[in-house]
Amino acid sequence: MILDKWQKAILEAKGDLLVNTGRQVGKTMTFSHKIGKFMLNNPNSQIIVVSLTEDQAQLIIIMVLDYLEQEYKHLIQKGKNKPTKSRIWLKNKARVISRPVGNTGDAVRGFTGDVLYIDEASGMPEIMWKAAMPTLATTGGQIWMSSTPRGKFIANSSEKNFFFKSWENTEGNWQVFNTNTREVYEDRELSEDWTKEKRDKALKFLDNQKAILSEMEYRQEYMGEFLDDNRQWFEDKLIQSCMTEQRPNTIDKNQTYLLGVDIARMGDDQSTFQVFKLTEKGHLYQVENQETSKTTLPQTFEHIKQLHALYDFSKIFIDSVGIGVGVYDWLKHDDDTKRQTVAIDNSKQEMDEGGTRKLVKHLKYSHVKMLMETGKVHLLDDSNIFQSFKSTQFAYTNDNLGVRHLKIFGNYTHICEGAANAIWGEKSKHLNLTVHSIKV
Repeated sequence: MILDKWQKAILEAKGDLLVNTGRQVGKTMTFSHKIGKFMLNNPNSQIIVVSLTEDQAQLIIIMVLDYLEQEYKHLIQKGKNKPTKSRIWLKNKARVISRPVGNTGDAVRGFTGDVLYIDEASGMPEIMWKAAMPTLATTGGQIWMSSTPRGKFIANSSEKNFFFKSWENTEGNWQVFNTNTREVYEDRELSEDWTKEKRDKALKFLDNQKAILSEMEYRQEYMGEFLDDNRQWFEDKLIQSCMTEQRPNTIDKNQTYLLGVDIARMGDDQSTFQVFKLTEKGHLYQVENQETSKTTLPQTFEHIKQLHALYDFSKIFIDSVGIGVGVYDWLKHDDDTKRQTVAIDNSKQEMDEGGTRKLVKHLKYSHVKMLMETGKVHLLDDSNIFQSFKSTQFAYTNDNLGVRHLKIFGNYTHICEGAANAIWGEKSKHLNLTVHSIKV
């Protein structure tokens, strides 16, 4: 594989590194190579990889292993120290371990490393940095971090977040690398892996994204810019305070269960299925979080049917526009689900309690936040759920007439969107939610 100039510079750099880029440029792959090279050249060393979720942490290990197996397979340990999903040992006793950060960073406590690599650093909870930094206390080790930015400030605060403060580099502690997605695609050397056809398609994709997204979304996600106007909708402490639940071992069909679905297209995006128990006092307890990848619409429909057979949902909340409309139509025509299925149209306008017309999406997310702040939402203690709620951002934009509009968005919001659909059920009591009883 032919590396870009910026990738080569990162591989050659020494000391503490911060890499700020747009999305889909190959930064994680670059650091997987850097990790492998460091292990080869530093016997007895330990590299700790910290990522937002367990899936991402395991993916980095897979990428490091893939790099090592290409030319250094004979140096990889076997037997009791053979590679696993979370670690790799070399025969020179160098090793890399990966840890999902969790909700508080506690997953990193107790480890000592010569290198700490933090993937998607801008999305880390601020408390994580206090937990992670002591891993280098006795080794004088290096910190490497990479990310696409998520604004300059801690949620609902005027205090700068750790990643942005480090990027500013006012004390000269970091080697800072910046690049954006368009620059990478335009400057990448043509090869068998990066043909002119692939480059043209990639640039066309960026043009489409620029047309679809707001200016701020595009500048943050693909141009790698830190923007003042982007904020986190749910602050870390609020999310963490709601994450009190574990998956129950049984399903009580005397309870009222709600299902919120967010459907993805075929590809890398994931469809999610969020199950909540609604109590008579209006509390919502999350009992299940499921995700599927690269599934067809018929497969998604069947998955919902299987869940309904287990939980006997009172209501199923699902997007009725875009890709979701196909599954919605099947659910409405199926005898088992047609009475339970409720359409949610994020782009539709409804009156709020003050008589102001607002998008359903804005009303929905405001309602979720209100219930969380009043202690009525009880989420599963799951790092994927934390990251999805945390990644939900908002910004204010002006249209051509100068009218100010609220925009809610994010790049990992699928779980949060499914949960918000289910939680919307608490507000929709007029839909005659019923408790189903069974004869013993």
